[in-house]
Amino acid sequence: MLLQFETSSKDWRVWMNKEQIKKYINTELVKILCQHELAIYQARQTRMDTKVQRYFNSTPLRNVFARMILYARCVNQHYNIQYIADQLHTTRQSISKIVDECEAEGWINVIRTPNNVEVQANDVTYEGMLDYLEQRKKLLPKKIRRTWNELLNLQTLVTTELTLDNEFSDNPSDVDQSGDNVIVVGKGML
Repeated sequence: MLLQFETSSKDWRVWMNKEQIKKYINTELVKILCQHELAIYQARQTRMDTKVQRYFNSTPLRNVFARMILYARCVNQHYNIQYIADQLHTTRQSISKIVDECEAEGWINVIRTPNNVEVQANDVTYEGMLDYLEQRKKLLPKKIRRTWNELLNLQTLVTTELTLDNEFSDNPSDVDQSGDNVIVVGKGML
């Protein structure tokens, strides 16, 4: 079966078989993902206004540590150093150092017992994340998010809905061979 794409920006139709469609979708998803991650990197490099921003944007480990403790706050949990180290595939010593630095700055809530240290983000760090959240919303405009979601939906359609089971077809390859089976994907989708 061939899929017929109608694009809103050009007055032509593209005919592709299933493998060509998968390749096209993956290429478009990679382009969007690369553009988005480049924008995130650029935003992190320019968002160095406050001490907390400079600290958490200074290394990938500090950045992901911030995500971990912010998540802990959002789910009303405290995570211990060993758990964080395991989740981030790093050493307890590196997490202990970050915890000590963040505690000294007043950016985390810490619960200490004789054999355990548990942490979560405090209000200061959470407010910083809310500011970052607003910036991130601007990095991926609605149009790009819609295109991303539509590509994922098309990928699901191509990989599941258009796959024939050998048991139900004499010639399963006819999905890509027959010119009689055409699906028109709506204008403006891609």
